[in-house]
Amino acid sequence: MKNILIIVGKDIKINEPFIEYLKREACKKVGKIDAHINISENDKNLFLEISENFKKYDNLLIATSQTSFATVSKIVATLFDDILIAKDDILVPSKSSKYEKNSFLISENEKNVNVIKIKEIDKLPSIFLETKFEYAVLNIFNIDINEAKDKLSNLANTYDINLTFTYLTKEWIKVVAINSKFGDLAMFVQNAKLLLPENIVVAENIFEYLIERLSAIHKTVTFAESCTGGLLASMLTKVPGSSSIFKGSLVTYANEIKSSWLGVKPEILNEFGAVSKETVTGMLKGALKVSESDFAMAISGIAGPGGATPTKPVGTVVIGAKSNEKEIIKTMHFEGDRNYIQYQAAMYAVKLLFDIAKNELF
Repeated sequence: MKNILIIVGKDIKINEPFIEYLKREACKKVGKIDAHINISENDKNLFLEISENFKKYDNLLIATSQTSFATVSKIVATLFDDILIAKDDILVPSKSSKYEKNSFLISENEKNVNVIKIKEIDKLPSIFLETKFEYAVLNIFNIDINEAKDKLSNLANTYDINLTFTYLTKEWIKVVAINSKFGDLAMFVQNAKLLLPENIVVAENIFEYLIERLSAIHKTVTFAESCTGGLLASMLTKVPGSSSIFKGSLVTYANEIKSSWLGVKPEILNEFGAVSKETVTGMLKGALKVSESDFAMAISGIAGPGGATPTKPVGTVVIGAKSNEKEIIKTMHFEGDRNYIQYQAAMYAVKLLFDIAKNELF
């Protein structure tokens, strides 16, 4: 099933955070958005744009501004050879299978269109579209992508499963396993875990998984971040229930804050620099001491575009994870712009947590 999000309204187009909220809610229902377009409500090609995408996609989620809802509803009714009628104080196509204030769903011949009327800073109306396929997300750690393909492809063929592979960060592969009509997804996942017991975590959202697992054993985490500026903490706290495992984060951007808040010795910073294993060792130690958590992760690096040195180019990031029993610190190099480097670094810190907490997390 192919899904498209069509946004009608120029006032919505310029509101990127609201669009991201809309995409998140849509993905909860349909799994993924294959395409996203914006159209002005005054665009003379509005009917043509919607009708052309109606031909290409199975599921259309059309989010309209307050002023364009009626126009779009008429267009959608026309596509289904239908008319608009009044139902519970809302004009919707007569063939609508579901409807409520500001939302309706109409389906025919495996085509599904959900039109919603949205307004920035308001809660979204109900999204009636739902995914029609069964899938699982496998997170694979410490295996090369080609090796992962080799190990899982025969198993996927046995159970008639389609696999898609991508890197989230170095040493961490995301695999989406999609069931076919006669496939057995549950058996594929079970056998994949048996094949790679210390490498695979089945979780669509890795932070939800962390919260569930660490909450169950009453373990907590804390972070000390420099170049990621609190990104790791933001990723975790976006998920409900994070307070059960997260004690806090220290964003120690400046060297003097690394010293005063985390206890990193000034002579360490002067001799080795902020982007060094020695500094990250101190950050980890200080974070555990201050928070009294079970696990700590620390990140210090050069996200760019400036700040590089001859020996530490942009993308150099030192990342560590520590418990009372174990510590791992790695010097990594990531490619991309500032934001993508920050993202990869934050995710690699999570990967290191899985490395030091295998007994608790696998």
